[in-house]
Amino acid sequence: MRQVVKHRQCQADAWSMPDEAAAAAGVVVSLADYLAVQAGTLASPAPAGAALGVQLEPADDEAQLLPFAAQLQLVVVNFPKTAEGRGYTQGRMLRERYGYRGELRAAGAVLLDQVFLLARCGFDAFAMAPGENLTLAAAELDRFSVAYQTAVGTVVQPHRRGQVG
Repeated sequence: MRQVVKHRQCQADAWSMPDEAAAAAGVVVSLADYLAVQAGTLASPAPAGAALGVQLEPADDEAQLLPFAAQLQLVVVNFPKTAEGRGYTQGRMLRERYGYRGELRAAGAVLLDQVFLLARCGFDAFAMAPGENLTLAAAELDRFSVAYQTAVGTVVQPHRRGQVG
């Protein structure tokens, strides 16, 4: 079973991803399929009582999820390669502009050194790249005790600004 880092610890993933057999907790589908289910033009692939999550690709417009932000339980932002940065913006936009409060998971080619910055953009769960150590990934969330840039849900500490020595 696939493992993810969620709530700062390693956990079994209760969701099935696109092209996998349906899981009890919920099924993740592409943005196009999610919108089609919401419009009633496609039957939901989730079993009765299971939730439906959505996976965003880098070129997807996260603004299309605005009408559904309150009901969505899981948004997976796919990072198909390590040099792909659009997912950082998608996560931050979902949290700050669209008020999404459910699980926001980074998945795909997610490396250890990206976890801290992804968390500062609003991600609270991580499906790491193959070969990455999930225990170390959870520890990366506490790597730095002070950050000077603002982040989703935090404020810059004013007494730290411009302080020398």
